[in-house]
Amino acid sequence: MPELQPETERTRQPGELNEAQRRRLIITCKYIDSLLCDMEHALHSLESESPFPHYVVDITSAQASVIEDHIRRLRTQLLLTLDWQHMTPEPPDIPVSRSVLTDLGFVDIAVEELMPRHLRGCGAVPEDAVNGLNEVVLKLRLLVHSIMHSIREELGLDQESRFSEREGSDIRYVHQEGIRSRGR
Repeated sequence: MPELQPETERTRQPGELNEAQRRRLIITCKYIDSLLCDMEHALHSLESESPFPHYVVDITSAQASVIEDHIRRLRTQLLLTLDWQHMTPEPPDIPVSRSVLTDLGFVDIAVEELMPRHLRGCGAVPEDAVNGLNEVVLKLRLLVHSIMHSIREELGLDQESRFSEREGSDIRYVHQEGIRSRGR
């Protein structure tokens, strides 16, 4: 009598990899694509207005076009590789709005960590620098929160959740510290 297979186990087709191998294949293809995205980012780094560029663009636009053609060919081959195993990439599932707002949240945290009380681990903040530092932090945080509010408003997202009471109290703290320091 033949042995019964569990319902969740698929029957392997000729030429088909096992499940672990198929997972490895798609993970590797995704990794290769992320490296290709990094290459595209580097190719277009001149278009960025970043004050902290990472790349010295030492290729011409014609050379960049050739590289982009190679990237397209490689991506086509990645899709053919997956198709060979009857696999397709999963559709995207992260909304750009969520990504942007999450990154802005990290920006806000990074700015908060510039507050004098957080810099103590690097040594005492000189008294004559406290006011300037508090003002810089206040301006940056207000700008970040304004951008977050603007994006949420533009996208029709819930304004109540734009930032927690703790974040709001930190901005008030920075503002009050700046006022106290100026009054000295």
